[in-house]
Amino acid sequence: MRLVLAELNRLRSRRMTLLTGLLLLLGIGLFQVIVNAEVSPPTAAEVTQNQQYLKEAREDWQRNHVQYEQECQDSGGSVEDCAMPEPTEADYGLAPTPFADIAGTAVTLGALLALFASYLVAASSIGAEYTSGAIANWLTFVPQRLKVFGSKLIAVVLVSAVIGAVVSFAMLGLVALLTRIHGGALTGGGDVAALAGRAVPLAVAAGVAGFCVALVSRHTVAALGLVLAYLVVSAILGPLASSVPSLQWLPPWLPENNLFAFLEHGSTYYLQTSTTTIEGTQYSDVEKHISFAHSALYWLVLVVVVAAGSALVFRRRDVT
Repeated sequence: MRLVLAELNRLRSRRMTLLTGLLLLLGIGLFQVIVNAEVSPPTAAEVTQNQQYLKEAREDWQRNHVQYEQECQDSGGSVEDCAMPEPTEADYGLAPTPFADIAGTAVTLGALLALFASYLVAASSIGAEYTSGAIANWLTFVPQRLKVFGSKLIAVVLVSAVIGAVVSFAMLGLVALLTRIHGGALTGGGDVAALAGRAVPLAVAAGVAGFCVALVSRHTVAALGLVLAYLVVSAILGPLASSVPSLQWLPPWLPENNLFAFLEHGSTYYLQTSTTTIEGTQYSDVEKHISFAHSALYWLVLVVVVAAGSALVFRRRDVT
């Protein structure tokens, strides 16, 4: 416990932790400007203008939606994908956006910010120790390497959990406050609160991943470079995995798909299939599902394997 408290104090006093906290507060505050615009009632002039737009859109829908849907289906789309719902008042700002929709978006954004912040704080903490040589000095005072590793990892877990909880529930609370100020109803608040709660273990997983990657690579920049490299690869690999038959086994194992499956308590993705007929090749989308249990087990196994592997590396590596 003394080692854990020392690590917590060190994390608290680092400039990177303070800077990350300030950036998170700035991001949360700026998003509330968007939320305020969404929940505030429109002016009389905006109501008149939007009513005219809605009338024109409904007239166009009544005249043409059957034709548009048929053309979409003829080009290979499914009935569900080609369905064109009738324009509603909510589409044109004449009905308030449901609280659950706004708060869900806010909490999801907060969760992503918390993930990156946890990863950065954890990676920079151990990366700085290797860069400065402080880790070697620390081990001269406490030579039991697994104790040192465990204390650092526990401190990262606790700090990451705090970051995830504070950011996610701050987003939820501020959106709820603005909604009530403008007279809106807090519908679906329980589901959004559960979403905010699920963001906390994901922030912990991100913190553990950042710590372990920086520990193995000995550099904070290497840990950040790995994330940037994966984002580039994912932008290319994601569309290929959905459309290339030989890669269509891959989407359930991609980190980003399991991230949203965990956050949203299950999610869907689409695979593109083709059928060749006399008239030519027709393409359609097949809906697939990733369950919450699948994503939870995915992250649990990944975190355990990464933590155990980095512990073995730290136990045997020369840190001088």
